Amino acid sequence: MNPKTKYLWNQIKDHIKRFFTSDAQDMIHKTDIVFVSFEEAISLREKIIAIPVNIESPFVPQNIYKAQFNGTQVTLWNKFTIPQDKGWVCLPDECCPIWYQHETGTIIPAFNLFNNLLNLLTFAEEKEITSRDRHGRFTATMSTRNKLGLLEVPAFNEAVALLVAACSGLQKQESPVYDLNGLLKPPVLILSHDNDILLGNDFWTQMVRIYRIFEPLMRFKKTDYNNLRWIIQNSRNPRQYYFDDISRMVAVEQKYGFASTFYFLNGKNGRFGARSGSPIIGEAIKYIPLDWEVGIHYNYDTYLDEYRFKRQVDELQLIAGKELISGRGHYLRFDSLKSLHFLCDRGILCDETAGYSDRIGYRCGIAGMFQPYDELKREAIPIWEMPLNIMDSTLLEQYSNDPIATFRGMLFHLSKVGGALSLLWHPGMICNPEFPESIGIYSKLLETAYKIGAEGSPCVKII
Repeated sequence: MNPKTKYLWNQIKDHIKRFFTSDAQDMIHKTDIVFVSFEEAISLREKIIAIPVNIESPFVPQNIYKAQFNGTQVTLWNKFTIPQDKGWVCLPDECCPIWYQHETGTIIPAFNLFNNLLNLLTFAEEKEITSRDRHGRFTATMSTRNKLGLLEVPAFNEAVALLVAACSGLQKQESPVYDLNGLLKPPVLILSHDNDILLGNDFWTQMVRIYRIFEPLMRFKKTDYNNLRWIIQNSRNPRQYYFDDISRMVAVEQKYGFASTFYFLNGKNGRFGARSGSPIIGEAIKYIPLDWEVGIHYNYDTYLDEYRFKRQVDELQLIAGKELISGRGHYLRFDSLKSLHFLCDRGILCDETAGYSDRIGYRCGIAGMFQPYDELKREAIPIWEMPLNIMDSTLLEQYSNDPIATFRGMLFHLSKVGGALSLLWHPGMICNPEFPESIGIYSKLLETAYKIGAEGSPCVKII
């Protein structure tokens, strides 16, 4: 097994361990699964699942189609042509094939399972597309999957679910099945909070409000004088709607038996820095249950800077009184070639940065955590990446008509294919009249997750 094949197979098995039952894990081990060339795969004549590895996948998905599976729809692309030899059939049908099976028992995927998934986990698209925004980020609008409507497809999860179901079918009969009865664990909701602003009277927050007052007037348009209200209100009570939201978020999560990670931004004040400063962090941590996670919100100016990063981590660990092993970049600053090595070398076990700043979705096509691939060492990097899927502002802007329905649909889908959905909610977005579109939404999201049967957990606990 070559290094990339070994790498992907290990990621698949780790994913199954986390999100499928022990019976599913046993079936995977008992089923003959081989990774071979396409030519070898179609020449096999035995009861086996053969996954072709030598057909390159273009980073722009081709031949996109959907298939029914386990009470939901899966989305597949880069379809293989059915082998021309006699004895091959399309399963479950010719219109939307998931598998091709030979009469002797050999099964191959009808789509380029191996290279589709490898491309997603190795950020292949981002290596081909060099565009970045002014913060150095690869955004959703730059992705070809966005243009094709595929950003909200957890392709890795769907492919693994299909594989587990095929193994289940081969253990019971002669062909794959298309359900996962008794083989899935509940979906997981990975909850986190970036504590960018804890005091609503900081210079930059107040300046933004002043700008909102005068900018429309300069264009001879009606302005919103409510901003003056927020300026006065937070001058009198800086903690209102910000610091106070920590207790509110903890309370609603405990109500449904969930827990979360609180990422703190410490260091130099500034528009892109820790607006509320470091002293308030120690007090904020007291409101977080002791067995919950506290992590590092890497500052804007510590991005790939060894000295500044160490200084930030040392200060925050001193404030927290313990070693911190998880984090997320401020403004989601992330370089797919450099960031993970940088973070791993500095003791980070779990990173939650690789998401989109402008849309919700699955940046790496996965709802769950994975270890990225080291192209030089040809092995997994010993750090776990949990891509951010949903951020409060993007959800509320992108799906303003019904954000709850969008969230429900994504989590319901994962309840059918397995996985973890990452949700970020900021202090200031719980009951703040300055952002009326967000009032009550977080509580409704958690209630929705609870009704679906999801478990709410920090990422580190799942790892």
